[in-house]
Amino acid sequence: MAQDRRIRKSQQTIKINFLELLKTVSFENITVQQLADLADINRGTFYAYYVDKYDLLDTMENEKIDELQTFINQQHKVIGENSPAYMVKSIMTYLIEHIDANIGFYKTMFSIGKASMLQEKLHMLIQNHLSTYKSKDNKIGDMPFDYFMSYVSGAGIALLKHWVQDEKRIKKEDFIHHFYNIVTEGTIGVVKKSV
Repeated sequence: MAQDRRIRKSQQTIKINFLELLKTVSFENITVQQLADLADINRGTFYAYYVDKYDLLDTMENEKIDELQTFINQQHKVIGENSPAYMVKSIMTYLIEHIDANIGFYKTMFSIGKASMLQEKLHMLIQNHLSTYKSKDNKIGDMPFDYFMSYVSGAGIALLKHWVQDEKRIKKEDFIHHFYNIVTEGTIGVVKKSV
């Protein structure tokens, strides 16, 4: 038990210092030695847990995606497939609260460019969820699923990314409200409120 705690603490120290390093050094230029020095560990400790910095980055992203996937899976079991509006609100609220609680991580991942695969992983998460609503002929309503996915994930991830990177970020409660409205009412529905 004590060893497990020690391992978790070492891994957490590496992750925290990796995020700190990414604030001042580009991912491409980070070395394991730099990370080890900052985390006050030896390189052997790093390599005991990760193959290289790419493996560390991938592991950190997957941990966050796994948290989201676990919640979505639980919602499917509790709510079932017949309440898409409630499901959207529930998942959206959890997603935004999760991002808000890990804002430093998401801000960093969205800023490091192609090294991070987080946006692609979020896309796959959305696709897996929405796949449960597509028909046997691969459509949502009468729209081909891949077109639907392209719009929903592209717009949704762009909106999330904007909120995370906005220096004057609106409160998460307001963001949930606006995000939910644009998803459920569409752009025309939101525009009509201003006319």
